[in-house]
Amino acid sequence: MIGKTEAIVLNKVKYGDNSFIVNFYSLDFGRFAAIIRIPKTSTTGIKPAVLSPLNIVETEVKMKDSRNIQSVKYCNRNANLDNLSTDIFKSCIAQFIAEILVKTIKEEEANPQLFSLIKKTILLLNDTSKNISDIHLYFLRDFAVVSGFGITDNFVEETAFFNIREGMFLPMFTSSEESLDVIESKILSDFLKSTYDNESSFTNFKTRKMLIDKLLQYYKMHIHGFGEIKSLKILQEVFND
Repeated sequence: MIGKTEAIVLNKVKYGDNSFIVNFYSLDFGRFAAIIRIPKTSTTGIKPAVLSPLNIVETEVKMKDSRNIQSVKYCNRNANLDNLSTDIFKSCIAQFIAEILVKTIKEEEANPQLFSLIKKTILLLNDTSKNISDIHLYFLRDFAVVSGFGITDNFVEETAFFNIREGMFLPMFTSSEESLDVIESKILSDFLKSTYDNESSFTNFKTRKMLIDKLLQYYKMHIHGFGEIKSLKILQEVFND
């Protein structure tokens, strides 16, 4: 089957002298990988810059169920995302989001709602001119919801301890590996109720670090083989207030 689709570049891996294996997440086909050859001298063909992580592209792919690596006829940028590569803060967030996507998206089926969320987040990150320091937190929250393992916000005085394993607030603190204390749980609940604000940040560095650590702990608990996020250290260094 040959079809045109809008897609988001997840990552690329060098393959030979002038080729890459590129992972895409597409609107119509879900996740797929393709070998893309980059001409060394020709001015035509696919440019390496098009394959930068989180680029939104238009592509035509020849899909075959019998093979893991597909064939791409062309791949053109569908949006101007220059800010993601020139702004160090945005670049670090983009790297973090791309790593999250590579580790979490496995299915080859289309999921228009998930694709829409990812695309909306990328465009927001690129276009926002003021506060960007919380964008990746809201992405982690909303990605979990759309992917089917969202956090239940049932925080009240009687259920004041968030349990990472259960994904909801419980009446008791079970262990430091599974539970947040009352203060952390209240901050998490307030965050779950909040909406992104371009003008001001929901968090300071201390709160932001706590939230991202607990959210990633939640991802590890609910996604098999999630592992460590290598880009987290750089992200936290860049946004250290």
